[in-house]
Amino acid sequence: MIDEKLQSELTGMRYEIIDLNQSSYFYVRKMNRMSYVFQKTSREFMLEEFFALRYLENGIILHLTNLDDDKSKFSFRSARKLFNKRITAKDPKISNQLNDKIDSYRQNVNKLKTKHRNTRIAHINSLEFPNLDEFLNFDNYLKPLIKEANDIGDFIWGEEINVKFKLGSHEGILDFRKENKESKIDLTKNQDFY
Repeated sequence: MIDEKLQSELTGMRYEIIDLNQSSYFYVRKMNRMSYVFQKTSREFMLEEFFALRYLENGIILHLTNLDDDKSKFSFRSARKLFNKRITAKDPKISNQLNDKIDSYRQNVNKLKTKHRNTRIAHINSLEFPNLDEFLNFDNYLKPLIKEANDIGDFIWGEEINVKFKLGSHEGILDFRKENKESKIDLTKNQDFY
């Protein structure tokens, strides 16, 4: 849908979405491994795992909120400006669809932006921090925002934004988008460390 020049200008937005999907994948994998790890390791290693999970969750929050940033060159708002300059003259219906999607996303991500990013990550506005083992509800809170961000990115880009990683000749290819669509937090899922 968009030409190479516009793709080049929107590469940062594409990388935000790719990083969001990769962070989400590893967050779910680590979280689902916790029950097994808890039984098989030391308290010190558990502390490392909780700390790593906290930073993965913060990364997911930052990617989601960066996509709604007012001043970023890599946000949906910036992409909308470029998109509207080049595409809307040809098809105003597409522009209206994009505006509706971005407005919905802005409304849905706002609580995450004000309550979590601004007070816990970007600026320390509160001394009330969650316990070390307390995380946001991924399946009901973060995953719908991730899906919405992916849908908007795909709409702007004109195709599914994805990155795949070849694990090796015997292990196949890791498709982050496919894995994220099917994944959910299930602390009993992994009974070993794979």
